[in-house]
Amino acid sequence: MMTNADLTIYNSHGVDKKTARKIYLKTQIKGVNFYTKQQTTVTDQGLSSADLYQIRIPLSADTEGREYIDADKYRELSAEEAEKYWTINNGDLFGKGLLEDFEKESEFLKQQYTGKVLSFSDNRRGSLPHWRIGGA
Repeated sequence: MMTNADLTIYNSHGVDKKTARKIYLKTQIKGVNFYTKQQTTVTDQGLSSADLYQIRIPLSADTEGREYIDADKYRELSAEEAEKYWTINNGDLFGKGLLEDFEKESEFLKQQYTGKVLSFSDNRRGSLPHWRIGGA
């Protein structure tokens, strides 16, 4: 089911030297299309299922005034500079809604409608300019 929703994307930006955890910088985006599909598979161990997500972020979406930047350029920025931008990269985290910061990635991913970016494309050319995220 496709819904008009809000999205929080957490861009990975280095590792905290004290905790050895990834540092994530969040951007809350209003006005995205969020689609969830349940995928089930029969294995030798029984039935397994997972939620698959497809997200479309229109160019007109509200990104808190932050500008999109390619992931390679984003990684080169200091944390202070990176606060002005957002990006999409494989391994980044996302969640449906306007979410808060989190302590542990594993706990975050247990929440409903959260996932990890597995694929993305920049489709800003054409009649319906947008970014597409595929995740689970």
